[in-house]
This record gives sequence, structure tokens and C-alpha cells, in this order.
Amino acid sequence: MSTTNPSIRRLQVINTTVFVVLLVAGGLASSFLKKANVSTLEQRKLQQFPVFTDSTLWNGEYFKQIELYYADNFPMREKWISFSDAFKNNLGFQSSEIKIYDPVHGAEDNLVKDTIPDGPLPDDSATGQIKKRVFVFKKRAFEMFGGGPGLGKAYADVINSFNHLGIPNLQVYNLIIPVALDFEITQKYAKLQKPNRAAIENIYNNEDPNIKKVWAIDEIRKHSDEYIYFNTDHHWTSLGAYYAYRAFCATADLTPVSLDTVPSKTKPAFLGSLYRLTKDPDLEGNPDSVKYYLFRDSLNFYIGSTAIGYWVKSKMYGEGASGANSYSVFLQGDLPIVKMETQHKNGRKIAMVKESYGNAFAPFLINNYEKVVVVDQRYYTGNFIEMLKAEGINELLFINNIFAAHTPYHIDKIKGLKK
Repeated sequence: MSTTNPSIRRLQVINTTVFVVLLVAGGLASSFLKKANVSTLEQRKLQQFPVFTDSTLWNGEYFKQIELYYADNFPMREKWISFSDAFKNNLGFQSSEIKIYDPVHGAEDNLVKDTIPDGPLPDDSATGQIKKRVFVFKKRAFEMFGGGPGLGKAYADVINSFNHLGIPNLQVYNLIIPVALDFEITQKYAKLQKPNRAAIENIYNNEDPNIKKVWAIDEIRKHSDEYIYFNTDHHWTSLGAYYAYRAFCATADLTPVSLDTVPSKTKPAFLGSLYRLTKDPDLEGNPDSVKYYLFRDSLNFYIGSTAIGYWVKSKMYGEGASGANSYSVFLQGDLPIVKMETQHKNGRKIAMVKESYGNAFAPFLINNYEKVVVVDQRYYTGNFIEMLKAEGINELLFINNIFAAHTPYHIDKIKGLKK
């Protein structure tokens, strides 16, 4: 008959005791410690304890929600997540996370030659890494564009369809916003994304000749050493939006406002979407600030609805936005439809169709237009065409970042406005 070694038995008893103590302590802590409602690290609401009903009990949903509740509310959850992220950062990245895109074939052949160099920058000693499909480089985070010409043409076809609405003298514009990496990428990492100018050229070449194309990329490139895109967020700054606005004014025969004498406010300590995705410590040490300009022109700002002609007076800036939500200061965030009426009685009335990049761009238009209506293609469900007619719109601007212009979701959403 075999006997258990006393030292092994003692070790088993110790292991069992420690496990039971930790299990009981964790259960007590989970039961009695105060529960948070929101995760500041993940910027989301945490699961709350479910309300019991017969239906959720029998379909299994009640116990699923309890599992989610305990997963979201275990003791010191935020500290454990921070520790995990720090540990992963020390490990670096895996090669399987890197996706190399093939260069665009054919589009370069018909590019309009420009005096501004638009290729990758010369190599330097800087090295980058990819985390969760985000390129972290020089303490900044970048999305990598890889859209193909087929989707670009699909986007152009949808924009063309709005050039035939039957609204007399309606001028259509298209402005594609480049991605930040196009101005920072070096030769060493050139294959991480496709050239933005070639993709924009492909879209513009497939649009009707009388649609006015805004070459914002060229104006922005002139100022690539300025603070035009955020370090930790996927959006551009108000200064980047301003340079795109200047390109638009050149296309639309307008005089852009000068920012030299325009007062502004700034929201500090902004850690944006790409930081929240990667939790990269270099990004955490390089936070952003969100500047917004206080134009002197008198302005009435309204929030609309699906009902044509229904407007509620409000304010253009969401002053309460702060921290991770600071970008929502522009137009109060992604509202489905808003309207700005100014003192410029020049007969120019524009509607702007956009995603979130357009929020920082739209305020500049109040310096030139009598009326500005801003529609978020993702959320507006009203009768878009009838709204244009009711508001007397005579100019229509589509402004989208280059990812949106190559994404079926956004293409379909814009197409859906013609329902």
C-alpha cells in the first residue's frame, strides 16, 4: 500500500486552503464593494444585475446576464485590466497582427502631377509597431488605409446619383479626407497602407464632370508639420478641418475666414479612440487637446428631427464634453440633423452630408453661408430630398474620410438618403 509523502500532503492542504480563502474573499468583495456603472478605461457602461422575469429565466437570458454582470464587476477590475495591458505592451506585437496591403495598380498612371511631394517620407531612425490593427509610431496612433478602387467607384456612383435630383441649380461638391498616416509614413513602412491621393483620384475620376471636387489632401499636406490630426484619436483636429475648409472655399469661390483674430477654447487631456483601443503607454504620455473656435458672427443653431420644418433651438458647441468625449464638443456630437442660420444674406444655402469627421468642419461654413444644414448619413432617417427643397438648399457637400468612402456601410447609408 502506497503512502502519500507528508510534504506533498502539506502542499496540497496549503494550495486548497489558499484557493478557498481567495474564492471566499473574492466572493465577499464582489458582494459588498461598491459597483461602478461605467468603465473609464473602456469608455462603456458596465453590465448591471438583471431584473428577474419568467421569460428571461426560461430562455436562458437571465443567467447569461448574471454571467456578464460578474464578468464586469469583479473586484479591482480596472486595475487588473491596466496590469494586463501593460504586460501585453511589454511583450510587443505579433507578426500575425501586421497586414501588408498591395499597392494600387493603374491609379497612379493618370494622377494629376502636383508640386507637393505626396510619397512616403525618407527613412529615419523611428520604429513603429502594430497593435490591434493600429500603427503606433512616434508616440502617435494611425489607422492604415487599404481600400480598393472598386469600392471607390461605388462611392462615386452614389455621389453621382445626387447630381440628378431635379432640384434647379443644385451644385454638388465632394470632399474626401485623407488619413493621418499619409503625411507621416516613411519608406520603411510604405507598404502598410495604400496611397491616399491615388484612391481619391480614382473616386474623382469616376464622378460627373460638373460635380466639384475638393482637393483637401493637397492643402492639408502643405501643413503636415502642424497639429492637424490627433495623436491618440482617429479624427482630425479643428486646424486640420480648417485647411480642408480653405480648399473647399477655393473650389466654391468663397473667401475663407482667417483664424488670426478668432478666439478659441481648448479642452485638455484628451485620450482618444485609438488610445482606448491599444492602451499604449506612449500614447497615454502624449495626450491631445481639442480646440474649437468662437466665431463672432451671429448664429441661430437648431436641432432637427425626421419631421420636415421641425427645429429646436440649441447651441453649436457641446460645452459639457470632456475627457475621452471631448471631440463631441463639435455640433454636440453625432446628431442626425442640425441647422445653422447666419446673418449672411447672400442666398447661399448648403447642406452637408457627413460622418463624424464633418463635425469639426461644419462650424467654419457659418462664415460664408446664409444657411447650413448638416446631416449625418448614419443616423438621419427623414425624407432627405424633401428636406433639401423645404430649406431652399442650392449647394450640397458630401464630406467623408477616406475609410468611409471605401466602406459598404457608409456607401449604403448615403444611398439610402434617396429613399
